[in-house]
Amino acid sequence: MEWPQLKLLASNPERQTVRGEDLVWIEDKVLQFRVPELPPGDYAVTIHDDKGPPGQPVYSFLETTAYVMFPPVWPYVFRANRAQAKFKILARPPSESFGP
Repeated sequence: MEWPQLKLLASNPERQTVRGEDLVWIEDKVLQFRVPELPPGDYAVTIHDDKGPPGQPVYSFLETTAYVMFPPVWPYVFRANRAQAKFKILARPPSESFGP
């Protein structure tokens, strides 16, 4: 999935009207997306944090360089740039099946 298919929300109810792009980097967020039609099975959902807009490596380089110059943020800069969670899709009960 790409950015337009996702919705980033603040976990704080008072900030849920703020656009995902405008959320502060350190605040807790919820990533909302619609699960595509997939066959039953076990899946891995991987979220990549590319530190900047897609296709703009200069932004990523400048942002990372700025963070390296400010030691208190090092634990956030030198972390994995992805998170992964397990996701299980169960078979639909016969009463909820679509089509013939």
